Amino acid sequence: MSTRTGRTLRRLVAVSPPPWGRLTGAIVLAVAASAASVGLMAGSGALVDKAATRPGLGAIAGLLAAVEVVAFLRAPLRYAERLVAHDAGLRALTRWRVWLFDRLEPLLPAPLQRWRSGDLARRLIADVDSLQDLYLRGLGPLVAAVVAGVAAVVVEGVLVPGAAALLGVCLLVAMLGAPAVAWSGRQSEEDRAAAGALSADLVDLVHGAAELVAFGRSADQLERIEQRAARLARAARRRSRALGAAGALVGLCAGVATAGVLALGVHAVADRHLEPIMLAVLPLVSLGAFEVVPPLAAAVAGLSELQASGRRLLQLADQEPPVRDPEHPRSAPSGATEVTLDEVRLRYRPEHRPALDGVSLVLAPGSRTALVGPSGSGKTSVLHALLRFWPLESGCIELGGTPVDQLAQRSVRAQFATVVEDGHLFAGTIADNLRLARPDATDADIDTALGAAQLDDWVAELPLGLDTPVGEHGSRLSGGQRQRIALARALLADRPVLLLDEPGGGLDPPSADRLLTDVLAAAAERTVLVISHHLGGTEMFDTVAELSAGRLVSLRPGAR
Repeated sequence: MSTRTGRTLRRLVAVSPPPWGRLTGAIVLAVAASAASVGLMAGSGALVDKAATRPGLGAIAGLLAAVEVVAFLRAPLRYAERLVAHDAGLRALTRWRVWLFDRLEPLLPAPLQRWRSGDLARRLIADVDSLQDLYLRGLGPLVAAVVAGVAAVVVEGVLVPGAAALLGVCLLVAMLGAPAVAWSGRQSEEDRAAAGALSADLVDLVHGAAELVAFGRSADQLERIEQRAARLARAARRRSRALGAAGALVGLCAGVATAGVLALGVHAVADRHLEPIMLAVLPLVSLGAFEVVPPLAAAVAGLSELQASGRRLLQLADQEPPVRDPEHPRSAPSGATEVTLDEVRLRYRPEHRPALDGVSLVLAPGSRTALVGPSGSGKTSVLHALLRFWPLESGCIELGGTPVDQLAQRSVRAQFATVVEDGHLFAGTIADNLRLARPDATDADIDTALGAAQLDDWVAELPLGLDTPVGEHGSRLSGGQRQRIALARALLADRPVLLLDEPGGGLDPPSADRLLTDVLAAAAERTVLVISHHLGGTEMFDTVAELSAGRLVSLRPGAR
């Protein structure tokens, strides 16, 4: 095992330590099942030899009963071992998933943008799933194989010492050689990355199918997918050939051992060193010993997949979050509070120009503020700064006089209900998406929010009402309907500050103005910041701020 592999495994084990109690139970059950397999073979051989002399049923009744008991116990022992081992593996898997989620949450949304969504999904699902083999196929198969092998060699040694030596050599060759052969077909980190790229390409194909067909480029995307799939198929064939070769090696060693111990047994019977009725025991015990060797090869092959997946997950987890919570965060203010931006300067990358360059703005409790400007002026960056998605290069943002960098990120975000232009709807019903903001919301609360978002009449006409599925990303709805549901969700959250990024997106100007009027009325005493490329009028706002190239170029009172 390389140093890099050992380092990867140590870090994974540190995150989810071995559940020693369950692992010990699984190992004991695996050993018992393996011993039962060897015992069944030995007992069956003795029974065959004994029955060949026709001693009568009474003479073999005890041996027959013993064989039946061992045969009956083997399957439950094997099942119990699998049950306990899988329980241990799945419990460990839960801890890895929680750890990874805890590491990824502070990275949203910025640092994860360098990965494609399909590749991220594969890391979060397939790569994490492969980690269960660390405990599921780790110690258990190895200990069971060693114990079963030693037991078989001891039985053979009691009967024919030379047969024990031959069996021991063949088992050693199989236990060392089969895993080595299986390792030769291991899955590389590049293969795992190619699988992630294939997943990403498939996601792009599904989501962009209409555009690809419209521009006549679907064949290009399919060709790229086929090339990646062909590479993965070659890797799968390589792995299958290696596992097949490992199995063949085990079979060859088992055949040599069985034939050899049988020949030695025949010779021992001829020399009167072995009772003839024990002759069948030797080859059957030999076969029983090799039954537990193939899982070793599969475990080693799984180890290569595990280490590649582990590195991909650690690559994600090692990303530095752009914003960290203070070691001792202060308590967030409660109720309506003043939000202040003081000479805020934000830059996404050192080589980029500032997205915000000295922006100062005060959102008084209960005020209505409009932030306007062309694309790229820095409007959305104000949201990123308020929600602490990005750190400030300089300046300060305060909530009720408390700098936000002295508060926990979760506490800061709990002050804001946000609607972005491309707000996400989850695959579920309208009610599911609304109650995401407030799970305990009553039907009356939901009706009020729907009315403010001008959705009550539309929902009432739907056959399923609030139980209507919206589809993945809200695909069953129009753009305007998706935006209104997002607005209703933000109103339902009932937080002190409402941040609206292009609330009228997907609507014609008159409809957008009517919607904004209703939303502002429903906001009641909450502070509202509306971000837009342009506004139809200023009569609804206390303040209108204009951004250009990250600078606040105009700050004037509205007509409210």
